[in-house]
Amino acid sequence: MKFSVAIKGADVSKDIECCDTFLIFEEKRGRIIMRQIIENPGHKPDLLPEFLEKFKIEVLLCGERNGQTRQAFAEKGIRIVGDLSGNADKIAEEFARGAKQQANMKSSLQPTPKVLVSCRGLNGEENVLAVAYCGNCSYAPPMVMVGIVPTRYSYPLIKESGCFVVNLVDKKYQETFDYLGSHSKRDEDKLAAMNVRLQDGQKVNAPILPDCPVNIECTVVDSIVTGSHEMFIGKVEYVHADTDLLDSEGNIDYAKIDFI
Repeated sequence: MKFSVAIKGADVSKDIECCDTFLIFEEKRGRIIMRQIIENPGHKPDLLPEFLEKFKIEVLLCGERNGQTRQAFAEKGIRIVGDLSGNADKIAEEFARGAKQQANMKSSLQPTPKVLVSCRGLNGEENVLAVAYCGNCSYAPPMVMVGIVPTRYSYPLIKESGCFVVNLVDKKYQETFDYLGSHSKRDEDKLAAMNVRLQDGQKVNAPILPDCPVNIECTVVDSIVTGSHEMFIGKVEYVHADTDLLDSEGNIDYAKIDFI
């Protein structure tokens, strides 16, 4: 990111129009990698936004408080951080350390849980798919949600059966997880290819993966299309967990699971 500081002498200028020079910096990962000084082109407030835009400045640091000034720069895509004072280089270093830029908005919540969703259609066909969008959405009653792209092979199976199982995956299941997440049952019997063990659920008509440490049986109570995915909201009907993960009250110690 490139940003500038309006300076007078060695300090941040209180007035952009009357500053002597502009310091231009380029920041990368919180560190200043370029410093350049340029003269004020003429102390004309209507000229400065266009002038700094040519240097691809995104932020201007100054002592200015004037709202109209901010608007003029905003029209050129330059954000003003005002009401600053002190040594210009020190202010620039502090800003660079805390600088933020617009990031890719896709899958912005990270890390996401690595889970396998197992399901069974009304004709008895079973499948397992890796799901990236998954999370809790209610504790009374307990509910979770999973996001599935409508083109996925398992989508109609869950749609027609109205249930699914969320299987938490640990590192012992890494190879199987990677294979199931990169292959479609539309092309091959991937469950047979990886010798995936299935076991009937306790409450819902969908299989659990007994080789996974935790299995969460769910009944679909609602769904919403959010864009690329349809989010299936599942009421938790039963939770299976390996015995060594449970305390005397049946609480799962997730710290004991070596998640992928």
